[in-house]
Amino acid sequence: MTSRQVDGVFRQAILLTVIMLLGWVAAFWPARVWAGGDGIRWMSFAAGTCLISGWMAVGVPRLSLFPNDLAVMLAQTMTRLALVSIVAVVVRKMFPQVGFRQFYGWLIGFYLLALAAEVGLLLKTPGDRPVESSGQQHERR
Repeated sequence: MTSRQVDGVFRQAILLTVIMLLGWVAAFWPARVWAGGDGIRWMSFAAGTCLISGWMAVGVPRLSLFPNDLAVMLAQTMTRLALVSIVAVVVRKMFPQVGFRQFYGWLIGFYLLALAAEVGLLLKTPGDRPVESSGQQHERR
C-alpha cells in the first residue's frame, strides 16, 4: 500500500468517525428520554459497534487481496454484517432484558448511517470512475 492510499484510508476513517459522532450527538437526547442512562449507554455501544465495523469496511479495499471490485464489495459487506450480527447475538444472549428501544433500534440506525457514510466516501474517492446508468464508464472532470 502506498503512502497516498494510507492517507486516503485515514481520511475516510476520520470522516466516518466525525459523521458517526454527529449521529451520536443527535441521538443523545432521544436515547435519554426513551431509556434513561441505560439508553445512552446502549446507544453508545451500538454507535461504537457500527463505527468499528465501518473502519474495517473502509480498510478492506486497500488490502490488495481481492481480484475484482465485486469481491471487494462482498468482503466489505460480510465484514460489516458479521461484526454487527455477532454483537447483536451476544447482547441478546447475555442481556435478554435489553430491548429494541435501548439497543437494537440504535444498532439498525447507526448501521444505516455508517453504510450511507461509507457509500458517500467511496463515491468521492479520487481516481474512481462513476458508472452511468447506461453501463458506460466516463472519466471524472
